[in-house]
Amino acid sequence: MKKVLSFSRISWLFWAVMGFGACDSQWDKLGEFKPYEGPTSKVFDMVTNYSDSGRVKIQLLAPLQLEYESGNQDFPEGITVNFYNAEGQNYNRLTAKKAIYEKKNNQYTAQGQVVVHNLLTKETLQTEELHWRPTQRQIFTEKFVVIQTPREILKGNGLTADQDFMAYKIKQPTGKFSLPED
Repeated sequence: MKKVLSFSRISWLFWAVMGFGACDSQWDKLGEFKPYEGPTSKVFDMVTNYSDSGRVKIQLLAPLQLEYESGNQDFPEGITVNFYNAEGQNYNRLTAKKAIYEKKNNQYTAQGQVVVHNLLTKETLQTEELHWRPTQRQIFTEKFVVIQTPREILKGNGLTADQDFMAYKIKQPTGKFSLPED
C-alpha cells in the first residue's frame, strides 16, 4: 500500500510541477499585452440629427457606424448626409461608399463614388474622395471632380466649396462642356 501511495504522491507532484511550469510561460505573455484597438461600439442603421434651435440642420444616415475609443468613427458600408435649410427643406445631399470621421480634426472624409447633389440648383458633384469640415462649413478635395449643372459639365482637379454646394471653385479646371438646352 505504501508503494502505491508514494507512487501516487510522486505522480501528483510531477503533474503539479508540470502544471505550474506551464503557467510560467502564460505569465510571461502578460508582458506582451496589446491594448484593444477595435471599435468600442457598433451601431446598425444609424440616424443622427444635428439641430439648432429645435430644427434639424444636418442628418447623417449609415447602415453601420463603428466608434473607437479615440472618438473616431468609421462608416464602412456607406453614408448619406442630408442638409436642411431654415424652413426644414432638404436642399443638399452627400452620399459615398464609405466614410471616416476624425475627432481630432473634426473632419469627415467620404470615399468611393462620392456624390453631392444640390436639390435646389440641380447641380451635382462627383469625385472619389471629399473632405467635410462641419465647423468651417466647407467641403474640399484634391482629387478629380466632375460638376454637372443644368447647362454645362465642368471638370478639373481639386475643389473647395461651402457645405451647401452653392459656391465652389475648381482649383485646376481641365474642361467645360455646354449642354444643349431643352
